[in-house]
Amino acid sequence: MYTAELTFMINDDEGGSLGSMAAVLGQFGLGGPGSTESNLDKIIELSRTRTITQKALYNKSAIDGQADYLANHLISSLEARKKWAKKGFFSRFSDGDGLNLSGFSFAHDSVPAFSLLENKALKSLHKHLVGKTKTGDAFQSEFSELSGIMSFRMTSGHPQLSIDLVENIFDELSDYYTEKSGEKQRRDYDLVKTKYDSIQTKLNNIQYSIAKFDDENQGLVRRTDQVRKRRLQGEELKLGTMLGEAEKQLQLSELSLQSNAAFIQVIDRPIPPLRPSNKGKFYFFLLGGLLGGFLGVFFVTARKIYRDIMNS
Repeated sequence: MYTAELTFMINDDEGGSLGSMAAVLGQFGLGGPGSTESNLDKIIELSRTRTITQKALYNKSAIDGQADYLANHLISSLEARKKWAKKGFFSRFSDGDGLNLSGFSFAHDSVPAFSLLENKALKSLHKHLVGKTKTGDAFQSEFSELSGIMSFRMTSGHPQLSIDLVENIFDELSDYYTEKSGEKQRRDYDLVKTKYDSIQTKLNNIQYSIAKFDDENQGLVRRTDQVRKRRLQGEELKLGTMLGEAEKQLQLSELSLQSNAAFIQVIDRPIPPLRPSNKGKFYFFLLGGLLGGFLGVFFVTARKIYRDIMNS
């Protein structure tokens, strides 16, 4: 078994410029980034979701000269260790669904179009990665509360498969987190930008109407004409004030969007060769010899004591 480890961190600066910016934005109801610890917990939970793992599993990779989905490579690795499909007469009834995964492989990656057998295979792979309680099995994710550095570890029967899986899970998680972390701020910015553009368009129309009025009514002979112009000028003043406030909100929204543009930065990626994470045959040979010798001595001693007792 080979374990590939990847370490990374969230690129933020709570105590520096982003922290100060968050305090300013908070005064205007535009929250800055969340706490680092909550973000780390969120990343850990996201890394174990099927949304992330299935995206990684259906990326293709060439292992031992064969290009295929990582899901199929993982299935082949599990089959080689007899950890994939249950065999025997009662295997078709063991899960209560009558679906046998023996010899199965994915032919496409369109999850919405999966059959029941394909869904079962996907859920089995996800369970193999994160475990029954989704706290980690073949795939482990954790972080240091002291340093904030996070690590992903993937264990499989092939070193390149372990490396490719842990890197693809990280890449999919990084893209998803970066996209979703600033979604609310991006939506707020788009809303404020739409209002700003609307006010600016109305102001331009009023200014054009005033200029046209002056061209058509030079001298302003009639009082009714003066009243109409004063109304246009009042509307221009009101829209100008509104545009100034909207521009201030637009700049604050842009700052909020930038301050929440968190991204995940890799520290160390796994590189081959990987050393086996389990013990070698020689270790178990020695262990078996020691245990066998201990049991042999215990048996001979116990037999002698028993005979002595019976003879006396």
